[in-house]
Order: sequence, then structure tokens, then C-alpha cells
Amino acid sequence: MKTTLAFTAAFLALGVKAAPADSQTCYTVHSGYFAVHPNISNKGVTLNSNNQVVYGDPGTPIQVEFQSCPTLLGNWPDEDIYVGRILVGSDCLKIDNPSSATEPYFASVAACSSDTTPTAAEKWSYGTSDDRGVVWWKGPDGSDRIGYIPADNTGTPKVTTGTHLLEVGCDHECINFSIVATLD
Repeated sequence: MKTTLAFTAAFLALGVKAAPADSQTCYTVHSGYFAVHPNISNKGVTLNSNNQVVYGDPGTPIQVEFQSCPTLLGNWPDEDIYVGRILVGSDCLKIDNPSSATEPYFASVAACSSDTTPTAAEKWSYGTSDDRGVVWWKGPDGSDRIGYIPADNTGTPKVTTGTHLLEVGCDHECINFSIVATLD
């Protein structure tokens, strides 16, 4: 019994939460800063005055919660692999132009569509194993791994000139998003 209690306490201390019993509501499995990794460092992204995700623009790095959604296929809690949504406060991180046939895509924070089944614009994956801690947008049809960040040859995320909007997609060289406890 002591071993079980110790294991449970250690598991919860890692910030990983168990699914609510018999619930279809999305629940938090990881939390921290939403980060990109130029030159192998952890750098936070921020929001502009329109709640759009930007990089390289002054502001407070956003803190997020990755929530697994039991109604979505692809959740493997034993392997720390989840499909769900990303909360910023009580709102969702979503792609503004999910129906676009071409990249780049852009992200912003707005009201969530559902507590159980996010739309394609709000559907993200959290991966481990070979993709430890990697977060990506599932794509317009919910099955692609296109939601990484295009990068230049130094690993610096691509942004739109002037607005610093962070580009999302991966048709060339790219780096990943992740959720980290601390930033560099």
C-alpha cells in the first residue's frame, strides 16, 4: 500500500494527471510555457494585442495547459501520447486559417468550441517516445503532422515581417513547439 501511495504521489508531482473517471471532458495532462527552440534553447512565445501568437516581440511568455480529450482517437496515456487541445487561461490556442490550402498557418487564442471535442483548428498532439515533449497542430483534416514551425538554417522560427506573427507549418526546414517548465 505504501508503494502504491508513493508511486501515485510521484506521478502527480510530475504534473501528469489521471483521466476523470467515466468522463468525456478534456483534462490537463501537461502544463508550462509554450516554447520554441532556436539554437537549442527554450524561448517563449507571446500574444499581441489581437491575441495572435507572436515570436520575437516583447511581452509575457504564454503559459499553457495541454488537455487530453477522451473523445478523440490517438490517446495513449501509458506512453504519454495525447490528442487534445491547448488552453491559455480558459481559452484555446487555435489556428486562424485551418482551411487554407497552403502554408503558413497562424495561431491565436480565442474561446474554446467545446469541453469534449475540439474543432480541427483547436486539435493538437503531445508526443513522447521519439517525440518527447513535442507539440504539433494536427492539420486541417486532423491527421497530419504539419503543425510545426518553419525555421531558417539557425533554427530561428519564421515570422511575418513587421507583425512577428509566428508561422505554423512544415513544408521545408522546421522545428517543434513544446511545453516546458522553464525558459532560457
